[in-house]
Amino acid sequence: MEEINNVQDSVEDNDVQSDEALPKYNINHLVSANKLKTYIRIELYDKEAQISPEDILNYLAEQGIIYGIRENEIRAYCQDKEYSKELTAACGKEPVNGKDAELVYDFDISKGLRFTEKEDGSIDFHNLNNVINVNKNDVLCHIIPVQDGEDGIDVYGDVVAYKKGSTVSFNSGNNTYVSEDGLKLLASSDGSAEILNDKVYVESVYKVENVDNETGNIDFVGNVVINGDVKAGFSVVSKGDIKIRGMVEGAHIKAEGEVVIGKGMNGMGKGTICAKGNITSKYIENATIVTDKCIYAEALINSDVTAKESIILRGSSAAIIGGTSQAENMIFAKTIGSKTNAETNVIINLTRYMEEQKLYAAKKKINDSLQKELDLKNKELKEIEEKNDVIMSSGMDANSKNSIKKQLVLKKIKVNNEIQDLQRQLTEIVPTDNVANHKIVCKGIMYANTRITIGWMKHRVRQDISYSKIYNDGNDISVVPLNPSDLE
Repeated sequence: MEEINNVQDSVEDNDVQSDEALPKYNINHLVSANKLKTYIRIELYDKEAQISPEDILNYLAEQGIIYGIRENEIRAYCQDKEYSKELTAACGKEPVNGKDAELVYDFDISKGLRFTEKEDGSIDFHNLNNVINVNKNDVLCHIIPVQDGEDGIDVYGDVVAYKKGSTVSFNSGNNTYVSEDGLKLLASSDGSAEILNDKVYVESVYKVENVDNETGNIDFVGNVVINGDVKAGFSVVSKGDIKIRGMVEGAHIKAEGEVVIGKGMNGMGKGTICAKGNITSKYIENATIVTDKCIYAEALINSDVTAKESIILRGSSAAIIGGTSQAENMIFAKTIGSKTNAETNVIINLTRYMEEQKLYAAKKKINDSLQKELDLKNKELKEIEEKNDVIMSSGMDANSKNSIKKQLVLKKIKVNNEIQDLQRQLTEIVPTDNVANHKIVCKGIMYANTRITIGWMKHRVRQDISYSKIYNDGNDISVVPLNPSDLE
């Protein structure tokens, strides 16, 4: 019995040892493809089994998982015995990828017209703001460079390299250049900034077919070329020249340079042209024109025209009919006025001439005064020299002669210096202008009822005048026949 019991005891002991040797649970793990997360899964063989945090931590260490261990979550997981759930046991550090370089435009690249609203709430179709003006060396676009990222660390403690950002480059067109640091695209001339097929360029000449509701007003820093017409109510402003191949209606034209209108202008009583350069138009009717230079046309009709230099009418008609035409140098036409006796005013403005004459008179007065003083000094110098000759030929002793001579030499030096100073102050003044050069030349007929103003003199034509030059001779308005030189 003992042996059996012993055997039985032995068998019972072996059964206990066998039960204890069986695992009560199994820990499995799964690592994400990017190795930045580790998931723990626990399979229980014994429902009463308990897993300690150290069991999981040791397991992770055995698997080589050493970074981003979520120890607090592991301990809570074990304490709450949430073995049926999947546990995120470790999280690596995500890499921060580099930021792509960015191309930023410094002007509006939208294609749509930009309407503005009037005070009454209606849309202003004249000011469409469709011209983007830039000046030389303005920045057109710039690059925000690639920004570095930051490497990550996976759950095995290995470095996870960040992805570098991609670069961009300028697609530059005409009249542009890249800055030395390569980060800015700038305009190499004044003009209009444009973008076409992602290419940025500057157009130094702005070209349109017509100026109307489709284009709106134009305000451009360079030259403007209009192949067609400028409609009434619109404006064209340019810091360069304006060339209009068609005609201009009641519009406003303003240029820092010249204005050329191929088919003429009917201002409808409200149109204006203002230029710093010459204005050339086939004809100008019912408009107001102002220029710092000359006006060239075939006809001026019922217009208010002012030129700081000359008004030149050429062509088959070459006529000034009605209105007021004013220039400072010359008005040249074939016909002035009309048979219907419409009042026509022609004015030669002598303001600048008179100012120059005043300046000349003032300088001459100063010169006359200086010359008088100079004559006195020269006379004094001559007297010193004569006195010196008398002393030297006198019977004075040598010491007295030398003493007096020394005094005279010092005085002569002083007077000579004064003479030189007066000579420096004298200004050569030569009249550069002749009042007769400011004239009206009519190589055809100047009709009665034409009113002439030349400086401070006025004259009303009571009978037709033919082939004449009219000017202010200083005392009256003179009307004389033309010379061949007057027609050049």
